[in-house]
Amino acid sequence: MVRRFFLSVLAVVACACASRPRPTPETVRRSANSRAVVEGRVVDTRGTPVSGVSVRGLPREKEVAWTAPSVTDAHGRFRVELIAPGEYGFVLSWKGITVVTPFEDDPSRVLFRLAPGERRSGIELMFRREEWERAVLSPVESPHGR
Repeated sequence: MVRRFFLSVLAVVACACASRPRPTPETVRRSANSRAVVEGRVVDTRGTPVSGVSVRGLPREKEVAWTAPSVTDAHGRFRVELIAPGEYGFVLSWKGITVVTPFEDDPSRVLFRLAPGERRSGIELMFRREEWERAVLSPVESPHGR
Protein backbone atom coordinates (compact mmCIF):
# COMPACT_ATOMS: atom_id res chain seq x y z
CA MET A 1 0.00 0.00 0.00
CA VAL A 2 2.77 2.44 0.97
CA ARG A 3 4.73 1.43 -2.11
CA ARG A 4 1.74 2.07 -4.40
CA PHE A 5 1.21 5.50 -2.80
CA PHE A 6 4.92 6.34 -3.21
CA LEU A 7 4.86 5.30 -6.89
CA SER A 8 1.73 7.40 -7.50
CA VAL A 9 3.33 10.47 -5.92
CA LEU A 10 6.51 9.86 -7.92
CA ALA A 11 4.50 9.65 -11.17
CA VAL A 12 2.71 12.93 -10.43
CA VAL A 13 5.99 14.69 -9.62
CA ALA A 14 7.62 13.30 -12.77
CA CYS A 15 4.74 14.58 -14.93
CA ALA A 16 4.91 18.00 -13.30
CA CYS A 17 8.66 18.22 -13.94
CA ALA A 18 8.26 17.19 -17.58
CA SER A 19 5.62 19.76 -18.43
CA ARG A 20 6.44 23.02 -20.14
CA PRO A 21 6.59 26.10 -17.91
CA ARG A 22 3.62 28.43 -18.14
CA PRO A 23 4.22 31.52 -20.28
CA THR A 24 4.50 34.77 -18.39
CA PRO A 25 2.00 37.57 -19.12
CA GLU A 26 4.80 39.44 -20.95
CA THR A 27 5.52 36.41 -23.13
CA VAL A 28 1.83 36.15 -24.05
CA ARG A 29 1.70 39.91 -24.82
CA ARG A 30 4.75 39.78 -27.09
CA SER A 31 3.51 36.66 -28.86
CA ALA A 32 0.42 38.60 -29.98
CA ASN A 33 2.57 41.21 -31.82
CA SER A 34 3.31 41.11 -35.53
CA ARG A 35 6.29 38.88 -36.17
CA ALA A 36 9.63 40.32 -37.24
CA VAL A 37 11.19 38.66 -40.30
CA VAL A 38 14.89 38.02 -40.84
CA GLU A 39 16.08 36.81 -44.25
CA GLY A 40 19.55 35.97 -45.42
CA ARG A 41 22.02 33.29 -46.38
CA VAL A 42 24.20 30.77 -44.62
CA VAL A 43 27.67 30.58 -46.15
CA ASP A 44 30.85 28.66 -45.41
CA THR A 45 34.29 30.19 -44.84
CA ARG A 46 34.83 30.48 -48.63
CA GLY A 47 31.54 32.36 -49.07
CA THR A 48 29.80 29.38 -50.69
CA PRO A 49 26.09 29.03 -49.80
CA VAL A 50 25.26 26.02 -47.60
CA SER A 51 21.99 24.13 -48.04
CA GLY A 52 20.17 21.99 -45.50
CA VAL A 53 21.18 24.02 -42.45
CA SER A 54 18.54 24.75 -39.82
CA VAL A 55 18.53 28.40 -38.70
CA ARG A 56 16.83 29.30 -35.43
CA GLY A 57 16.54 32.65 -33.68
CA LEU A 58 18.25 32.53 -30.29
CA PRO A 59 16.26 34.79 -27.92
CA ARG A 60 18.43 36.81 -25.55
CA GLU A 61 15.56 37.70 -23.22
CA LYS A 62 13.56 35.36 -20.99
CA GLU A 63 10.27 36.96 -22.06
CA VAL A 64 10.75 35.93 -25.70
CA ALA A 65 9.63 32.45 -26.73
CA TRP A 66 11.50 30.29 -29.23
CA THR A 67 9.98 30.13 -32.71
CA ALA A 68 10.18 27.55 -35.50
CA PRO A 69 13.47 27.18 -37.36
CA SER A 70 13.99 27.62 -41.10
CA VAL A 71 16.04 25.27 -43.29
CA THR A 72 18.30 26.79 -45.93
CA ASP A 73 17.49 26.11 -49.59
CA ALA A 74 19.92 25.15 -52.39
CA HIS A 75 21.21 28.75 -52.42
CA GLY A 76 21.75 28.87 -48.64
CA ARG A 77 18.76 31.20 -48.17
CA PHE A 78 16.65 31.25 -45.02
CA ARG A 79 13.67 33.18 -43.68
CA VAL A 80 12.74 33.13 -39.99
CA GLU A 81 9.81 34.80 -38.25
CA LEU A 82 10.61 35.96 -34.74
CA ILE A 83 8.60 37.29 -31.82
CA ALA A 84 9.16 41.01 -31.33
CA PRO A 85 10.15 43.15 -29.69
CA GLY A 86 13.15 41.03 -28.86
CA GLU A 87 16.88 40.67 -29.06
CA TYR A 88 18.30 37.66 -30.94
CA GLY A 89 21.38 35.80 -32.00
CA PHE A 90 21.14 32.63 -34.13
CA VAL A 91 22.02 28.97 -33.86
CA LEU A 92 22.74 26.72 -36.81
CA SER A 93 22.10 22.99 -36.84
CA TRP A 94 23.23 20.56 -39.50
CA LYS A 95 22.23 16.91 -39.57
CA GLY A 96 20.48 17.44 -36.25
CA ILE A 97 23.55 18.73 -34.41
CA THR A 98 24.15 22.31 -33.24
CA VAL A 99 27.69 23.56 -32.81
CA VAL A 100 28.56 26.94 -31.30
CA THR A 101 32.14 28.07 -31.93
CA PRO A 102 34.33 30.60 -30.12
CA PHE A 103 34.79 32.65 -33.32
CA GLU A 104 33.57 36.27 -33.42
CA ASP A 105 31.53 35.55 -36.57
CA ASP A 106 29.64 32.65 -34.95
CA PRO A 107 25.89 33.20 -35.51
CA SER A 108 25.22 32.91 -31.77
CA ARG A 109 27.32 36.06 -31.28
CA VAL A 110 25.39 38.07 -33.90
CA LEU A 111 23.00 40.41 -32.14
CA PHE A 112 19.77 41.87 -33.54
CA ARG A 113 17.16 43.96 -31.76
CA LEU A 114 13.88 43.59 -33.64
CA ALA A 115 10.66 45.57 -33.48
CA PRO A 116 7.18 44.14 -34.22
CA GLY A 117 6.64 43.86 -37.98
CA GLU A 118 10.27 44.75 -38.76
CA ARG A 119 11.94 43.07 -41.75
CA ARG A 120 15.71 42.56 -42.05
CA SER A 121 17.26 41.07 -45.15
CA GLY A 122 20.72 40.49 -46.56
CA ILE A 123 21.98 38.82 -43.37
CA GLU A 124 24.89 36.40 -43.82
CA LEU A 125 25.52 33.76 -41.18
CA MET A 126 28.78 31.79 -41.10
CA PHE A 127 28.68 28.00 -41.03
CA ARG A 128 32.05 26.46 -40.17
CA ARG A 129 31.69 22.90 -41.43
CA GLU A 130 35.19 21.99 -40.20
CA GLU A 131 34.22 22.91 -36.63
CA TRP A 132 31.03 20.88 -36.92
CA GLU A 133 33.00 17.87 -38.21
CA ARG A 134 35.59 18.27 -35.44
CA ALA A 135 32.82 18.29 -32.80
CA VAL A 136 31.08 15.28 -34.30
CA LEU A 137 34.25 13.23 -34.69
CA SER A 138 35.73 14.13 -31.29
CA PRO A 139 35.64 11.31 -28.76
CA VAL A 140 33.28 12.00 -25.88
CA GLU A 141 35.17 12.04 -22.63
CA SER A 142 33.54 10.84 -19.47
CA PRO A 143 33.59 13.31 -16.57
CA HIS A 144 34.89 10.39 -14.46
CA GLY A 145 37.86 9.60 -16.69
CA ARG A 146 38.27 6.54 -18.85
